[in-house]
Amino acid sequence: MGTGTRGRAAGRWQLSAGARAAGGGRREGLIAICLVLMLGLFAAAVAGGLPDPSGVQVQVQPLADAPPPADTPADAEYRAVRLRFDLPPRTPGSRWVVRLEREAVDAVWMQRDGWRSPTLGFFRPGADTGVLPSSYLFALPADWVGPVEVQLHTIGVQRRALYPVVMGEAQALQLEQYGIAASAMIYASLFTIGLLALALFSAARDRMFLALFAFTGVALLALSAVNGHLYQLPVLRGFAFWRTQGVIALVMLLCAAWLQMLLQYAGLAQRRARWKPLVDGVSLALVALVALCLLNLPQVSRVLATGQVVPFAIALGLGLVLLGDAARRRTLMALPLAALAVLVLAGVLVLELSSRGHLLDGVLVRYGYQLAIVVGVAILAVGLVGRIGEYRQQRDREQLERADSERRMQREAARAGLSSELQTRLRTLPAGDIPWTAFRLLIERLLPLMEVERCIVVTQGYHGQDALLVEPVADTDTVRSQLGRRQLALKRQAANGIPLQQPVTEAGAPSVLAIEAVVPLQIRAPAWGALLLQRRGADGFTTEELALAGDFARQTLQQIDQAMAAVQLRQSAELDALTGSFNRRTIDQWLARSFAEGARSGQPVSVLFLDLDHFKSINDRHGHACGDAALREVALALRGALQEGDLFGRYGGEEFIVILPGRNGAAARMVAEQLRMAVDDLRPDCNGQVLHLTVSVGVATRLEREDTPEATLERADRALYSAKAAGRNCVQVAPAVFR
Repeated sequence: MGTGTRGRAAGRWQLSAGARAAGGGRREGLIAICLVLMLGLFAAAVAGGLPDPSGVQVQVQPLADAPPPADTPADAEYRAVRLRFDLPPRTPGSRWVVRLEREAVDAVWMQRDGWRSPTLGFFRPGADTGVLPSSYLFALPADWVGPVEVQLHTIGVQRRALYPVVMGEAQALQLEQYGIAASAMIYASLFTIGLLALALFSAARDRMFLALFAFTGVALLALSAVNGHLYQLPVLRGFAFWRTQGVIALVMLLCAAWLQMLLQYAGLAQRRARWKPLVDGVSLALVALVALCLLNLPQVSRVLATGQVVPFAIALGLGLVLLGDAARRRTLMALPLAALAVLVLAGVLVLELSSRGHLLDGVLVRYGYQLAIVVGVAILAVGLVGRIGEYRQQRDREQLERADSERRMQREAARAGLSSELQTRLRTLPAGDIPWTAFRLLIERLLPLMEVERCIVVTQGYHGQDALLVEPVADTDTVRSQLGRRQLALKRQAANGIPLQQPVTEAGAPSVLAIEAVVPLQIRAPAWGALLLQRRGADGFTTEELALAGDFARQTLQQIDQAMAAVQLRQSAELDALTGSFNRRTIDQWLARSFAEGARSGQPVSVLFLDLDHFKSINDRHGHACGDAALREVALALRGALQEGDLFGRYGGEEFIVILPGRNGAAARMVAEQLRMAVDDLRPDCNGQVLHLTVSVGVATRLEREDTPEATLERADRALYSAKAAGRNCVQVAPAVFR
């Protein structure tokens, strides 16, 4: 398949990649909406299906004179309250229980004259605590009926007040099941998202997914610690050493991880952003609080327990600012994530108010903000999954760039191969075979790069010859008959000098059979020529394809002209007998040709005149044989310092000339300095004496209005005399005054 086909396919590929990205963005938006709807449906289902948490009315009276137990820790607080309530009779097989929301206390128990309940703890749960408990349940003796007075004792750093509720055992167990279900859903969701993040990291190798995995792991640890379920795992049971301060440390670590995750998610960590120093400072302060908690200092335990909501709210608020900035920059899923952050902040505030007795405590209050955190992490994961679409786009772009680079390299290789093969093949051919061979090589090199059905080269009067080459060769007779009818039109199109495309139709055919591109050959009138390319169907040629064909054609014509000129030069004994360089006649021909080509293509041409300094004294002191040897040494050194394509000749006596096609004044001056130094480094031996040779160089460059070399030669000659007047062995460039 040609590069034209690959280019069109690449364009369709890029379009489909953009469509996939847009479709991916819509899918991710739908996923986010579904997640929010699921959260709303779950909240509605829980709110509508929760049993009534109220029960028997309980009067709570503090016991200020109750002495603490002897084993009470120094940093813990002992509290005792008297509970009074009136128990109605129960049906056989049922009993009353006292329910307390699960708070981070070291120990809680109830007692009455001659009766004591089991001691329950947050950090050291017993074997009969159950799976994922959400409350403390104390079963009352079945024979308790009527007015009852019982004492409730707690030991621990309590941040919240305890609100005991007396209710039936079935009602309490139903509430417990709702709490277990909420906890299980929270942990299972975080665990699943963590595994998904790890799998995505393994597939995409993006560190953002590894950061999401770490953030999910911290969230899972922190929420399980807040709910008291972390200490039921044998592996993590030792974490109870830090008790309340361990819970606070995990919450602060979660806040710091949240801020750093948002930095990565919003793309602020990779660039200098105004929020980054503030976020890093707050994160560092949170980590410092974590370190302070891990010191397990009794003096700061109560302070941290009371004020932990403040850094939590600060982290959420700062996260909202980051998400707002990300939404402004159209970061994927930033707005839904900000909405969930608001819900989490509202849930934390409601929980704090309920702890102070301003709102009713319950399962929704306890787990509502945690559910919002889970959905927020899920939305964050969805936003990061959107990066895969960006990776696909980036991969598609890289593949397109790689294909384009390969295409350019292939064309450059073909261009270099064409130039090299033309130079090699045309060098030894007779004049009559040069154009035909060159055009055949042009077709052979061009066809693999373009999808064409037919390629035609036609010329008339070019170097006195007419040529017609057709690929495939079997179509030559058909093309010759067609060209006979359209010769005048083709000649006009070629004279126009601009590539054009036109449809190919056939009498009686309702549609276009092919598209033909006419690429004029830059040949001096009255000769003319064109390169015709025909492609089946209605797909035209791209600008790049036309430029490629024109470039190959110009290169071929240039090589033909040079080969024909070389033949003519060989036929007219173009070399100087003494130095082996071009003689003046040959140089004059090349000057005229180079200036004509430069005027036609708009390319610069520079001329250098070089004159051997004090050459007469060499002839006078050492003889003409030494002078001739010195001229040969100088010519050899000058030729060795020039590049391929530069023209060098002896203009007369000790004067040499260099023609630099395509070089402007600055480049020509550099070449002149190299030539001057090449001669200055010579130390030829003449009859046992070492000669020191130098040259003076004058440089001039063709002006835009000049299509003949006379004016440029005059400026170069004046620049040479200026170099002589400046002390010799130097380079002078023709200034504006010479123009």
